[in-house]
Amino acid sequence: MCQPRVLVVTSCTGQKRFKPENQLTLRDFEDLARLQQREAELAESACPANQMYMGQQHLRAMEGVGLMRQSLGRETVDVVILSAAYGLISEDKSIVPYQVTFNRMKGYEMDEWASVLGIRQAFERAIADYDLVFLLLGENYLRSLSLPVETSPTQTLLFLASKTSAKYIGELAAKTFVFTLSNVEAKRYRYGLVGLKGFLFKRFAQRVTQETQLLQKVYQQPEVFRQIIEREPVPLELPKIPYSVKSVKTRKKKLSEKTEFFPIPDLTQAPNWHLGMQYFIPEWDDRVDPGYDFQNDTFTAHRDAYLDDIYAHQIYNLPNYDGVLVSKVVVDKSKKKKEYIEKNGIHDCVRFSGKIMGDCGAFGYIKESEPPYTTDEIMDYYEQLNFNYGVSIDHLIVGPFAQSGVREKRYNLTLKNAEEFIQKHRAGHYNFTPIGVAQGWSPDSYSKAVKEIIGMGYDYVALGGLARTPSHEIIEILEAIFPYLTPNTRMHLFGVGRINATPAFRHLGVTSFDSASALRSAWLDSAANYHTISGKQYAAVRIPPVERSGLRVKRVLEAGISDRETLKRLEENSLQAMREFDAGKLTLEETLAILLAYDELLELPRDGKVNPEAQARRLSKHEKMYRELLTDKPWKSCNCRICQNLGIDVVIFRGNDRNRRRGFHNTFVFYKRFNDLFK
Repeated sequence: MCQPRVLVVTSCTGQKRFKPENQLTLRDFEDLARLQQREAELAESACPANQMYMGQQHLRAMEGVGLMRQSLGRETVDVVILSAAYGLISEDKSIVPYQVTFNRMKGYEMDEWASVLGIRQAFERAIADYDLVFLLLGENYLRSLSLPVETSPTQTLLFLASKTSAKYIGELAAKTFVFTLSNVEAKRYRYGLVGLKGFLFKRFAQRVTQETQLLQKVYQQPEVFRQIIEREPVPLELPKIPYSVKSVKTRKKKLSEKTEFFPIPDLTQAPNWHLGMQYFIPEWDDRVDPGYDFQNDTFTAHRDAYLDDIYAHQIYNLPNYDGVLVSKVVVDKSKKKKEYIEKNGIHDCVRFSGKIMGDCGAFGYIKESEPPYTTDEIMDYYEQLNFNYGVSIDHLIVGPFAQSGVREKRYNLTLKNAEEFIQKHRAGHYNFTPIGVAQGWSPDSYSKAVKEIIGMGYDYVALGGLARTPSHEIIEILEAIFPYLTPNTRMHLFGVGRINATPAFRHLGVTSFDSASALRSAWLDSAANYHTISGKQYAAVRIPPVERSGLRVKRVLEAGISDRETLKRLEENSLQAMREFDAGKLTLEETLAILLAYDELLELPRDGKVNPEAQARRLSKHEKMYRELLTDKPWKSCNCRICQNLGIDVVIFRGNDRNRRRGFHNTFVFYKRFNDLFK
């Protein structure tokens, strides 16, 4: 059975994506030459009509259209929009912001202007080739159609309209059905009357994706539309059910950060999906000595650590990330680094030819009442140092700074800075791409901030303050932002890189993120130090150097549990045992015995007091972790350059040059797993 061709006729809304002060008025549309001139002035705020309108009816209706297209094909449903300024236009027509509405006109003014726009004739032409037409129009917009128009008995027109609007429909040759709406229906469906038409259309579209024959049924008998709507469970305040039929409350209980993968939210694919997704790594001087002698634990002679040490992207043939994020507060901490960057530029300093994003590093001044930088200062910094992307100045809203009173001030300051940033970027002809930051404390506050930032003219937005936020809460925030995204909007997550949530984040419009968690887990995590492509993670074997008197060695010596000579002998025995095991000269049990002899002495509590029971538990835990690592030998099956060159040294927890290289390996694994998700 062939599906009927569907057309959705919806109306413009007062809420628009862009809100420049000099929006078009009715006077501009009355003169074609003047209109062309004014549209040129507003060219930066132009976008397709289906992306311009931000009213609830339009957003919900377009979500419904997206669902039907995803299920039945793009060609199944088309959209035209009735604009009080442009007339009846296709969803793809590029328009600029305007302040014209039929709702502010008197009856005769409305009729005259509709005639000038040729709405009746345009509508008659528009519906001619469609079998099933949905009309989501308010009273004044329905009046502007000047019905009846010529239709065919083979067509079906379904009106979602108020009772008072029905008088404007008239007698049509097509089958017609009016689904009347009032405050009663708004209360029944728990949705505001203003956006109810779009809400109900999306509700219908959701059913169509489950039972595709419903389109044919409505085409043949339009009155069954009511039955289909009423069959859907009523208690939906917003038509978004992120995970199957589970409630948000249930979802929070069931899902944790250890979830294998967060389910894809029940929304259409984000309009910016085609932009892909990129991974940026933060730059925190994570470098290693290229000539480090692992056998003797010695550095390269006459080495200048700043100039001679190398990054991960200088070790691998291809970088394990798409870009690098450099924060100004990190640059400013080192006088030598700052001087070098100012002299040679950011790419030369980081030795990276790819994309480099710059931000202020709000974590560095979180306790200050205001950021320490001005917009002019930070923009000159980005431009002079040749950053590819520059982020507006923000202020974190987390912890004690998310309390009422403080958060509003930081929220408004961040938005004010973003607006000043984009205005000066336009006026100054800077080369870097501007990114506007949104801070918030709830899905609603984040979504409003993003809406404003996109309205300012940004096509790249970033969400800050989410690094420690649970993934399910980030997903709720992204769902709230989702309606405001356009096909050209890029969206960055600061400090959030989670493989198990990445597909859900991408589905909701995230196009880039930065994270150093895989890198830093190599030495900061208590157990997951070495990562693998399968997702399994292992603890590295801790063999701290005695000569450098690390904290663990120092506590043992101060407590008098052992002497330096004994510890040095156990340290050397452990290193030799690891290498002999890797060469097949020692058995697993022999190797474990040697490792645990050193480990037993080092497992002293922070207070320096011996607790035999606690010490035994820790030793047992380490034995289990080391046994698993040495049994599986994951470094032997890894084809990354570091594992191939270092062998078993990559899983030894000991000093910067091993630990950071293991972090580089982890980043290699993370990037490969990340890319594999989207193949």
